[in-house]
This record gives sequence, structure tokens and C-alpha cells, in this order.
Amino acid sequence: MKKILLACFFLSATCSVTSIQHATAQSTPPVTLATFTARINLMDTYIGASNMTAANATWTEVHNMMLSVLAVSKQSIYSATSPADKDAHVLILNNQTSAYQEVWALKTDLALNRAAIHTKLVAFGALIY
Repeated sequence: MKKILLACFFLSATCSVTSIQHATAQSTPPVTLATFTARINLMDTYIGASNMTAANATWTEVHNMMLSVLAVSKQSIYSATSPADKDAHVLILNNQTSAYQEVWALKTDLALNRAAIHTKLVAFGALIY
């Protein structure tokens, strides 16, 4: 009886975890280089037009996109099929994290750091896969 109860528990836990994973994966569309580039160019346009309210709102979108890219990279490490594959994904994640930290340090003044932010975001975009 205990074995049946234990088996039912594991089965229900497995089903619950699977449905949670699928729900999270479907909730956010993947970030592509094209969508990321469009957002950073839009933010740059807003900064150039001195529309800091729209620039800050777009920054939030860009930031969320960066976090999504980092999450995909972490998932790629987790699901790597070989040590070499894992090492390649770790290298990409490390480069993405460095670029993210550089942008984060500059985001305090979007107008003053406009060119540097744009350059760093383009570099981050090159690491999207």
C-alpha cells in the first residue's frame, strides 16, 4: 500500500512540474536579435528626442529582454548534451553577463551614456542565440 501511495505521489509531482515548465515556456516569446535591435533603436530614438519617459519605459522592455536571454542561456547549460556543449554555453553566458553588467552600470543616466549604452546593447545582442 505504501508503495502505491509513493508511486502516486511521484507521478503527481512529475505531472505538476511538467505542466509548470510548459506554462512558463509559453508565457514569453523568445527574444530574437531583430526584436532586441528594434527595441534598442527605439530607446535610442526616444533618448535623442529627449523623451525620457518613453526611453525609460523602453529601457524596462530591453532589460526584461536581456533577462530572458540570460534565462535561455542558463537553460541551455542545464540541457547541454555533452561537456563541450555545456562549456560553449557557459562561455556565452559569461560574455552575456559581462555585457549585461556593463549596461546596468551605465543605465543610471540614459541621456549622458546614450552612445555607450547603445554600443553595449548591440554587443549583448550579438550574443543572442
